[in-house]
Amino acid sequence: VKRPSGMSTLLGKIGSKKQKMSTLEKSKLDWENFKEEEGIVEELAIHNRGKDGYIERKAFLERVDHRQFEIERDIRLSRMKP
Repeated sequence: VKRPSGMSTLLGKIGSKKQKMSTLEKSKLDWENFKEEEGIVEELAIHNRGKDGYIERKAFLERVDHRQFEIERDIRLSRMKP
């Protein structure tokens, strides 16, 4: 009896498996459903846009990190030139 082999058989086995939902995907889905049920989608969006919001703080930290990198880079380059 000859067994089927090759790439097509392998891909068929991989493709036929049902994809399971990861814990992270399930949590994200649950959170989205909770926000919709409670009607807090707009409230969260407004809060996160403010000065004390997570997104604003994250953007600020990224700008500071980039600025610090540029300063350090300029110092390194100035030391290299005679």
